Amino acid sequence: MQTHTRVLPAFLFLMAAVVAIGCTQTPSDSSADAEPMMPAAQTYADSVAHKAYDAMGGVAAFAALPVLRYNFGFDRGGERTVRNKHLWNKHTGDYRLEYTDGQDSSFVVLFNVNTREGTVYLNGETLAEEEQGARLETAYSSFINDSYWLIAPMKMMDPGVNRSLAADSSNAATDVLHLSFEGVGLTPGDQYWMYVDKATGRLDRWAFVLQGNPDAPARAFDWTDYKTFDTPAGTLSFSERKQSVGAPFALLTDGVAIYNEAPEGMMANTTAMLD
Repeated sequence: MQTHTRVLPAFLFLMAAVVAIGCTQTPSDSSADAEPMMPAAQTYADSVAHKAYDAMGGVAAFAALPVLRYNFGFDRGGERTVRNKHLWNKHTGDYRLEYTDGQDSSFVVLFNVNTREGTVYLNGETLAEEEQGARLETAYSSFINDSYWLIAPMKMMDPGVNRSLAADSSNAATDVLHLSFEGVGLTPGDQYWMYVDKATGRLDRWAFVLQGNPDAPARAFDWTDYKTFDTPAGTLSFSERKQSVGAPFALLTDGVAIYNEAPEGMMANTTAMLD
């Protein structure tokens, strides 16, 4: 078990596709005082979604999660590239995003995911005012997209998500949920298929067809490398690697760490501080 409880000082086409995934729902905001809740299961599909959520740790543990740190990147043939570095104070909504855009351009975005307000810094200096808005929108989209790749099983019961059992794809070992979306998110025309292991409840595979290319064959990623982390209300389990099915490519949500308190400088340091 991995625990952090103290502050520690194609393939271009495929890449374009995968970074557009996960924009359907805003990750649920949880405050320290909120009573953790999830809609009751009304159908078998709902019960499968509940099981997948519970396999990752459950509502109480996710609601109690104080501060989450992770990376979003890619692995192409064993070469790892980090695209974004995330630090999320889940109880306040404060957020730190670090990324590079060119060899000499280091961006730090300090904002709040609830208000979507904040400031963008380039190489430690405040970015020009006329560029702030677009960069803040990009940062918020990165938060939506990247976190979905990390916590998708916890999003299946969200409002506006339609769940049904894909009986033609399910078998004795796996339940397959088909997800569609009703008037929510940035890409409500996306179609998802979530492969849930009947024995463990874990999400084993995520397949999708994107709104922008509805006639394309579904792309699939196997969720692997699950690791477990402590929260004040139990443990959470995250997959750190999503392996493309049929291609030598993986999407990474790794470097996961959970902190009981926000690291010093999280919303103050204007230069890169995330390892």
